[in-house]
Amino acid sequence: MSKIPQNPEVIVIGAGTAGLSAATALLAAGIETVVLEAAAHTGGRCVTDTTTFSAPFDRGGSWLHSVSLNPLARLAEQRGAVLHKAPWLWSHVHTEGYDLTSDEVLAYRGYQEAMWLAINKRGAETTDTTTAAAMPDGPFKTSATCSIAQMMAGDADLVSAADVYNYADAKGDWLVGGGLGAFIQDLHPGIPTQLNCPVSKIDYNGTGVEVTTPQGVLKAKHLILTVSTGVLASGAIEFVPALPIQKQDAVDMLPNGLLNKVGIEFDPAWCDATQGQIADYHTGGDAFCSLLFGFFETSIATGFLAGRFGEALEKEGVGAATDYCLQGLRTVFGNDVTKYVLRTDETNWSTNTLTLGSYSYSKPGGAGARKMLAETLDERIFFAGEATMTESYATVHGAFLSGQQAAERVIATRVGASATLTRLKI
Repeated sequence: MSKIPQNPEVIVIGAGTAGLSAATALLAAGIETVVLEAAAHTGGRCVTDTTTFSAPFDRGGSWLHSVSLNPLARLAEQRGAVLHKAPWLWSHVHTEGYDLTSDEVLAYRGYQEAMWLAINKRGAETTDTTTAAAMPDGPFKTSATCSIAQMMAGDADLVSAADVYNYADAKGDWLVGGGLGAFIQDLHPGIPTQLNCPVSKIDYNGTGVEVTTPQGVLKAKHLILTVSTGVLASGAIEFVPALPIQKQDAVDMLPNGLLNKVGIEFDPAWCDATQGQIADYHTGGDAFCSLLFGFFETSIATGFLAGRFGEALEKEGVGAATDYCLQGLRTVFGNDVTKYVLRTDETNWSTNTLTLGSYSYSKPGGAGARKMLAETLDERIFFAGEATMTESYATVHGAFLSGQQAAERVIATRVGASATLTRLKI
């Protein structure tokens, strides 16, 4: 880790994908920059665990989504990363006591496609509504509705259809060999970063910006803020003066939702499911999980639990989410399947005080709040992070691009300066 400047030109708060991306661009432009990170590690919500299982486990962001539009996918290709490109499709579905037949699973897949088309169509209308209100009728509506929370981190009755429509979607979701979190860190070496350094106060009353940390007060001309909307809404950071009401309203309209993961490693002798297969398990109401098998072509599966149900399990205590996923495995594959489970682990993003959630969703009527959240404050405080991205929110590449864009705006304020933005080439 490089020596930390005490009064840099730019302070970046948060060493996640957005913060690292911003710092890399600023440093390449010759602008003295320091990153302050509250956690004991870099990566933020995109971090690869290499110790729990025999293969990497991305505890947060894990996919390169919409690969034809994704600059990180181009960088991964150029750097020769191992890319797992197999499509993910449902192979098993258990819904409220009933196992779908093979033909019904195919119909379930078809309903999922029709569901997102209907939501996008409704989202294009002038008056916004919830994704739940846009759902088409069909025999699989109840279970498929639960899957919306796993995409959006918020339940279908809370999420804006217009926000879904605004998202720039394209086919293709790839995994990066070694883990996406590890790949992101490799893109940003040598960033001057102070770990274990939470910011409690941002004062922009004067001509620059002052930030208060346990290590003291740092001053800078500009600040790039990349913390989650969950942290912004919590009041953990005091702003002096207070954020304008428009900013506060934008934060309120963009809650930081929840997607938790349960990692499950099997004995390689168990081979009833392979990479690209999905099993959905729904026991009624919001109680729902998806199990995705064969991550990185290994014997590791990941269970996904989101929204209200994921939060309820997290509050219930360690092991509750894992137990529900194991229950699903036994229901789908038979009781003997758990004999092959070697180890498990689960995430807890909603109670993680440094994130207070996984990624943002928009309430109905709030799709425009992302643009407001991204607006610069007094030409000194610049906002970045996935929540600021209208077309690529909730993604790692959205966070990456937001950091570059924030750096670009900082550079634009340097009247007469010769520095220019140097992006990672794609």
